[in-house]
Amino acid sequence: SSGINAEYGVRARRRRRVNRRDSSDEDDAVAGDAGSGSGSEEEVKGKIGTKKAKKIAAKAEKKEQREADLVQLAEKRKQMEADLQLRKEEDERRDAEEGLKKEEERKAKEEQEKREYEEYLLLKESFSVEGEGQDTLDEDAQKNLLQEFIEYLKTRKVVQLDDLSAHFNLKIHEVVERIETLQEDGTINGVIDDRGKFIYISEEEMRSVVKFIQQNGRVSISDVAAASNRLINLEPTDS
Repeated sequence: SSGINAEYGVRARRRRRVNRRDSSDEDDAVAGDAGSGSGSEEEVKGKIGTKKAKKIAAKAEKKEQREADLVQLAEKRKQMEADLQLRKEEDERRDAEEGLKKEEERKAKEEQEKREYEEYLLLKESFSVEGEGQDTLDEDAQKNLLQEFIEYLKTRKVVQLDDLSAHFNLKIHEVVERIETLQEDGTINGVIDDRGKFIYISEEEMRSVVKFIQQNGRVSISDVAAASNRLINLEPTDS
């Protein structure tokens, strides 16, 4: 009986040792599995961190691009405003210059009209015919007389000053003054020679003289005088 109990005790101890080894092996396996699971979690966390970092970097890049676009837009708007201001200043300057030019033209026209009117008054006064039992001519009559004086010079071509004086009841110096006045305002062209004659030169004849001088270069007065016989018609005209 004691021998049986001893054998039973040995077997029991063996079973306990086997159980302990199995338990240790299971604990090792569990520990191994736990270690393996821990590695996978870190790897997942690493992947999540990289993705998030890329997302943050992309967001920051977009923000920088947006800020750069805003700066560029502000600079473009500023340049457009500067261009508009410059264009406005140029328009104002051009308007001011045009206004000044128009004002100068207006003043020049007024001065020209005033000068022509004063010259007309002088002519009007000089052609006022006074005689025994004869009143001063009215304005229309004096205008007609002035036109008659001009036509007389144009149609006669060459006129003695004393003939003009007698024909229009003027003094010689008044005749000379009237001719000079008409020449100054461009009504007639011509010359008074040293023999007391006025030679009328038409616009066409004047152009012929100018053309002769241009074609022949430097010419003397005698050359022009010699050519004037064929350049200027000295015969009276019908009109």
